[in-house]
Amino acid sequence: MAAIDDLKSILNYYGLGSLVNSLSDKIIADPTLVASPDILLFSIKDTPEYKTRFKGNEQRRAAGLPELSPIDYINTESALRTTLSGNSLPKGFYDTQDDLASFIGQDISPNELNARVSQGYNAVMQAEPGTKAELKQLYGLSDGDIAAFFIDPTRFNQSDAIKKAQAAQIASEARRQAGFTLDVTAAEALATEGITRGQAQQGFQQIGATQELLGMDLQGETALTQAEQIAGTFGTNQAAAQRIATRRRKRQASFEQGGGFAQTQQGMTGLNTVGQ
Repeated sequence: MAAIDDLKSILNYYGLGSLVNSLSDKIIADPTLVASPDILLFSIKDTPEYKTRFKGNEQRRAAGLPELSPIDYINTESALRTTLSGNSLPKGFYDTQDDLASFIGQDISPNELNARVSQGYNAVMQAEPGTKAELKQLYGLSDGDIAAFFIDPTRFNQSDAIKKAQAAQIASEARRQAGFTLDVTAAEALATEGITRGQAQQGFQQIGATQELLGMDLQGETALTQAEQIAGTFGTNQAAAQRIATRRRKRQASFEQGGGFAQTQQGMTGLNTVGQ
């Protein structure tokens, strides 16, 4: 009968097709119910199927947020999916019904989600390959984990995510500019000190350009370790910074005397402490 067909159409649209059989008798008794989907859906609001389908509303209610109407809920899901696909996220990344329910439950709008994806996830994934590689190397993250950093605050603390991203950028610059492989502790220490990517690039360029000076025994001084070179260059250890300054003065003296070593390093006498 037409009323049952209408019932199927309504319930399937809202993802509640499993309730067709249980509601058939009610519709047969009162066909006018299908004339008002709102009334029909309200009549099944307390069923487990409804609560599962619109579980984002359950989260909203628990958080003291107003529930969305079924049609607003469906439209918000659609807008969230469009945001994810529009940002070229791989299929399967935060586009399941449960993922969307989590966004809705946390009152994350499509605009906010778009900002998280474009400014966070895509900023890392579309940056130079080293940052993404370091996120995987330092923290063992998959692409999905990297997405979670920026998209889903329930899986990672947002400030922690930003710090890890900064650490990965620093580690990438260390590898690119100086050939250094930083561990988590070293990379996060620089991030905690507020070293920006630009400062990291500058500092590790300086280290890379003076490797022969800093990394060798010179006039009675032993070579500086990698940790000392980093700490001295970025000003996190004054003793290391002093050793670098001493090396620079000795090199300058050698240069003034026409030393071969100084000549091969011409143009790099002004090693400055980064960030100071």
